[in-house]
Amino acid sequence: MRHGGGVLGLVAPATSWGLFWGGWAALIPTLKDELALDDRQLGLALFAVPVAAVPAMLLTGPLARRLGPRTLPLVTAAFALGTLAVAAAGSRWTFAAALLLIGAASGAIEVALNATTAAREALTGERLFNKVQAATPLAMVLAAPAVGLALHLGASARAILVAIAVLVALSAILAIDRRRWQEQELDPEPAARTDRAHGRLLVALLVVGAVGGTVLLMENTVEQWGAIHLADDLGAGSFLAACGPAAYMAGLSVGRMLAQWRGERVGDRALVLVGGALGGLGLAVAAAAWSTASTLAGFALAGVGLAPVVPTLLAATGRAVAPQQRPQAISLVTTVSYAGFLGAPPLVGTLAGHLGLGTVLGLVALCGVVVVTGSQALRLLPTEGTGDPEADAGTDPRADPAGPVDPTVGSAGRSEDPATDPAGRTDGADDRGSPHGPSRSHGSSEPSGSREPGGPSGSHRPDRPNGPNRKGVSR
Repeated sequence: MRHGGGVLGLVAPATSWGLFWGGWAALIPTLKDELALDDRQLGLALFAVPVAAVPAMLLTGPLARRLGPRTLPLVTAAFALGTLAVAAAGSRWTFAAALLLIGAASGAIEVALNATTAAREALTGERLFNKVQAATPLAMVLAAPAVGLALHLGASARAILVAIAVLVALSAILAIDRRRWQEQELDPEPAARTDRAHGRLLVALLVVGAVGGTVLLMENTVEQWGAIHLADDLGAGSFLAACGPAAYMAGLSVGRMLAQWRGERVGDRALVLVGGALGGLGLAVAAAAWSTASTLAGFALAGVGLAPVVPTLLAATGRAVAPQQRPQAISLVTTVSYAGFLGAPPLVGTLAGHLGLGTVLGLVALCGVVVVTGSQALRLLPTEGTGDPEADAGTDPRADPAGPVDPTVGSAGRSEDPATDPAGRTDGADDRGSPHGPSRSHGSSEPSGSREPGGPSGSHRPDRPNGPNRKGVSR
């Protein structure tokens, strides 16, 4: 490929990241024995991962704004070094230090991968989030039994980690892309807006992140407690118990592939709403514990339902904000969502000690109602590319935010200089849009008459079907 990167450059890091975390659970007991760690020492060492991940996620947004497409290969390479450091650890202190690097690099990968995917969607107009994020759970499903089999055949945990590190390093090379983002082609900061606009955007991003956090709370509950539920409440053997989280992960992959295939036929809000309903229903079936088969089916249904929710939230965020704001906005939504993932184990464990695990799973299933309600949070996001939730307030919905267009002139014929635009502006288009103006596709041959009724070509609202983004290269 002339520029490098491409979709493979996104899927490769997502896959190698999933390979590590998919095999990690199987490696922990062996590493614990090799390093002679007791439960307290192991727990403190593992706590280094979230401790390092959260600040790294917050810092990666500004880093991505500065480095652009170089961010993803850089943090993926750091993750490969962290994997090698874990393999080389000879004491609990070096083990904990290596896990700090793993946590920081892992959190950075989450943000960098999402920011890069959003930037690539803006650049090409292709829907990518579900395609890219389908790779991670699929890799996790395959890695867990593969690592277990390798250990059974006599491979050491260190050798397995070295092999994974090599794969991660290769994915970092594949992620190298020399194409600049829209974020890098514009001024470092957007023009000044009112504090109210910034506040409304911040609230919108926090609410969207909270919906994502609810989904990740449900997800981590299945990952951490699904096998225990099958073993304790249904008497399943170790193999069938392990199939609980695997069924959920398989459902995630299938659901995201389906959303990638047919998701553009429905709106973002519909994907989130239906996903929350199916996710809650699936967890409710699993919590009922009628049989091992029904519980596994419930976990799989929950995976299929919840699969497109977080990718849809991230994609909508990336489309909604101005290019200069995109990395920081993606970073914020990703970090707030991660809080739900971190909070699930202690929350579920504490409640299960008082109410029983089956009852707690039923309560977690009710989070599906929160996700269904949270689908309306997409209404809070601004009009595409403006970064201002009020950008379209009081504007004729049929008018182009940049001003009306002569019906005899196609989208390619619009003047790029507002001062020389022969159409000028009208009373219906106010000045509350993006200060730098919306993005425009150069060289588009789409006639103005082919626009969707009720909106300009290429515009997007979260409550409308999200067809291909035609923003192209920003002015």
